Amino acid sequence: MKKSIALISVFAVLMIAFSGCVGNNSPAVNGTDSANPETDAISEEDVAGISTLETLPAGFEYVDTISLSTDEIKSDYDAENVSGVLNVSEGVYKDSNETNYYVDVIELEDEDAANNFIDAYKASFPPLSNGSRFTDVSFNGHSAVIITKYITSGGEVVPRYTYIWSNENYVIVVYGNTAEEAPIRQLAEATGY
Repeated sequence: MKKSIALISVFAVLMIAFSGCVGNNSPAVNGTDSANPETDAISEEDVAGISTLETLPAGFEYVDTISLSTDEIKSDYDAENVSGVLNVSEGVYKDSNETNYYVDVIELEDEDAANNFIDAYKASFPPLSNGSRFTDVSFNGHSAVIITKYITSGGEVVPRYTYIWSNENYVIVVYGNTAEEAPIRQLAEATGY
């Protein structure tokens, strides 16, 4: 009986030790190296707040806000070599035609990292054979870039537009599953950033 109790006690101690319940070595949040998890939680709320639009253009509906990992976003935006990505949030919207739209907000450690992120993403696109892939625009008191890419949908080659810009240490990206640029611009302007 004493051996059973001793073995159970040893297993309990080992389980606690291996589970990480002992000590204050909490893992980093979203792959960051912050020593203060409370700061990370505030930052996650900030990016989620930016990607969750309070005032939507007519015809749009909020669907959800999703937290994405830094690895996912680096892969999605071909920015694997960019350092300083802290938090990421994606707001999901749809219009009356059930077309999906997305507002990605990427928090980086500083403005230089935000600009490097945008440069890395733009560099991932080959030049177009006709016209320019990148168009500079201005709204909400700042400049942004429209990136035009083409996909094949229903046997037709159709454009897809992405608005991307930085605001301090944030990169904001707005895009949708539509060949129309106007609704994407409406959502971009609705961010207020």
